Amino acid sequence: MNLEKANISENTAEKKPPTEVPTYLSHKPIYAINRYYQIDGQYKNDTDVCGISVGRAQWSANEFIPSVKVFRYVNNRWSRQSEETTLTRAIDMAMLVIKTLDHVYNGKDMGKINSEFASLDIKKMTDNEELVNALNEYLNN
Repeated sequence: MNLEKANISENTAEKKPPTEVPTYLSHKPIYAINRYYQIDGQYKNDTDVCGISVGRAQWSANEFIPSVKVFRYVNNRWSRQSEETTLTRAIDMAMLVIKTLDHVYNGKDMGKINSEFASLDIKKMTDNEELVNALNEYLNN
């Protein structure tokens, strides 16, 4: 194949994913897990996620708002599909996952999520037992 005719350089045609999250984009990483594609769960080595980080939110120009970001790399460029959320939301999501695991493995009541701002009940959102069983099976493998 003529790479020049296809308007692709040899470097681009065989480009490997980045080994570090970028520091020049709007989200400013402070800490990161680089080469995340090596450990991305069931997507290990078959993912577009190159790293995850904790840093300054891209939308926080006037004040420091901590956020977490999943950096995705698609078609040899950083993807606009990368996800970013506040650190408090990420912690709340982690607590929800921990409560779910404790419920599935130990039969504990889902209870509440307690944060600095409020205490909210965790509610089961489906009566679809097939869906519940699929989650339980996934977590028990």
